Amino acid sequence: MSEAATLLEVRDLRVEFRSGLETVHAVNGATFDVRAGETAAILGESGCGKSVTAAAIMRLLPQPPARITAGEIRFDGESVLTMSRPRWRQIAGRRIGMVFQDALSSLNPVFSVGWQIAEAFRVHGEASRAERRRRAIELLDRVGISGAATRVDHFPHQFSGGMRQRVMIAMAVALGPSLLIADEPTTALDVTIQAQIMDLLASLRAEYGMAMVLISHDLGVVSEVADRVAVMYAGRVVESGPTREVLRRPSHPYTLALLRSVPGGKSKAQKLHPIVGSPPDLARMPVGCAFHPRCEMAREICTRVAPPCTVVEGASGATRTVECHFAAEVASGRVA
Repeated sequence: MSEAATLLEVRDLRVEFRSGLETVHAVNGATFDVRAGETAAILGESGCGKSVTAAAIMRLLPQPPARITAGEIRFDGESVLTMSRPRWRQIAGRRIGMVFQDALSSLNPVFSVGWQIAEAFRVHGEASRAERRRRAIELLDRVGISGAATRVDHFPHQFSGGMRQRVMIAMAVALGPSLLIADEPTTALDVTIQAQIMDLLASLRAEYGMAMVLISHDLGVVSEVADRVAVMYAGRVVESGPTREVLRRPSHPYTLALLRSVPGGKSKAQKLHPIVGSPPDLARMPVGCAFHPRCEMAREICTRVAPPCTVVEGASGATRTVECHFAAEVASGRVA
């Protein structure tokens, strides 16, 4: 079976924010691919650059203070960063949809949810007013909102957090996009609703044949739904590859530390291993490997030389990329 075509390519993306006398390097050379039909996760702690990367892909960064200083983003072979605004308007919504992290602040409080869902059809010149309303009702019903024919005229404040997230999903998939970007889609929801939202996204992905970029800090969610994972730290993708390979036998100390910091559930007496310290100040990045101040495996070279990008072969023969001086030793368990 041939490998699916690459739908989204991000290469050496660099984004900075200038504020006063400081320059914050939010994304520091992120590189990853998303293939047609697959679910790719971007995993990492808060502040590692996940959401900024998503906003850059969607051309939503406010410029200024944001500035894309280097790199390339290509969607289905076209350069996102250099294409004209009219061309981007043809792609945004129709080919790429996005579910934002905070549904309450992302929905407009003065318009009904039906009006906001129908806006996608209106902007792209599709359907009559009556047809747009009918399709908005169908989408609300499809994402699991009961009484859709009535609720289409309700406003965001009349919905619970989980229902608002379903409305956001309906808006994102209205035009049947090829790629859906879901930025922490279960933030602030209880675990039962989280599971329902993830099941809904999986169902819609299969129904529409979409690829999905899932941005998350939840290892459990990523391990269940993602085909591939890119682990971000301090604005860089430090390890990427098939999810099964990366999470079963990590090759970067940060990925290993993330796994060790999560309860395993095997024993009540089992101790957690928190990651010591805090993520680096992105306005004052450490020399060498950005993770070295928190890394239990750091050596002298890590404090002065940026790690190379290494290709590591897993047990199944699948390869992944790792930015670590000692990737092979970490993967084999030879580094304690």
